[in-house]
Amino acid sequence: VSSFSSFAADDNIDAAVIHLDNGGYLLIELSEANVSRATNTKTGTKSITYKNEDDESMWKATLTGTFTYTGSSATCTNSSITYTVYADNWKVTSATASKSSNKAIGDVTAKRYSLGIPVQTVNQTFYITCSASGTLS
Repeated sequence: VSSFSSFAADDNIDAAVIHLDNGGYLLIELSEANVSRATNTKTGTKSITYKNEDDESMWKATLTGTFTYTGSSATCTNSSITYTVYADNWKVTSATASKSSNKAIGDVTAKRYSLGIPVQTVNQTFYITCSASGTLS
């Protein structure tokens, strides 16, 4: 990873970019999908999209986490991951979701193939964290 920068795309989506050494980059976007103030629960999604040096999307993985919060603590109650592959020469070889305390955790491995041989591998672990007050990051 050669550099990192973040920016706000709009009020409901936060995005960041991780530039990789091969000229491609990961676009990371966080959004809140479902909020229930009555029960102090929130569901959020964080997606990572791998784009090549020509800004073409190769694949995307999306982590979903559901949280409860009390004002003094937060707990991740559920996590899941899905993915989409846009390019024929890429495969997502592993995508798993887990949870720990106040975090939803996603792990994804994607590989680019040439003539049936893997020539590039991207491994990424990413998180959704819920604060005690219900703020997702």
